[in-house]
Amino acid sequence: MIAALFPNLQLLNLTYCYNISEEGIFHVLKTCSDIRHLNLRRSLGKKLCGMNFEVPKLEVLNLSYTNVNNETLCVISMCCRGLLQLLLEGCFNVTEKGVKHVLEKCAQLREINLKMCGQVHDDVLASLIFSRPSLRKLSTPYDYQFSDREMELLSLQGCIVC
Repeated sequence: MIAALFPNLQLLNLTYCYNISEEGIFHVLKTCSDIRHLNLRRSLGKKLCGMNFEVPKLEVLNLSYTNVNNETLCVISMCCRGLLQLLLEGCFNVTEKGVKHVLEKCAQLREINLKMCGQVHDDVLASLIFSRPSLRKLSTPYDYQFSDREMELLSLQGCIVC
């Protein structure tokens, strides 16, 4: 119904909307081709793995505290290549494999939030981050500490770590 009423919708905030179905989200994304910002924080029990269409204008996707996993991130990396900001805080099923897919495919990505993504291991975090030179802001899992050399390289890249 939202898609029919607002076909030019650019921002949709569904935070804490627990009864939203994957099919409903897919319908909005297909119908509202101008959507740039989708906030699903704490509202998605499903994983969005059935998405098989492109969302070329989507720039900001907030999946914090949802049930997404590596398979979801693989799908997102194929369908949402124009992402600038991906928020995954508290996504406990995400590992470096899924993050790697996103960093490889979303060439314009400027910000990624991995706070409390405990399965993204410290030993590969730096190499993942350096693989995407467009990154300008990184929120790390827990209190990851980059070495002085890594911090210097991130600073030269223009990336803020928090």
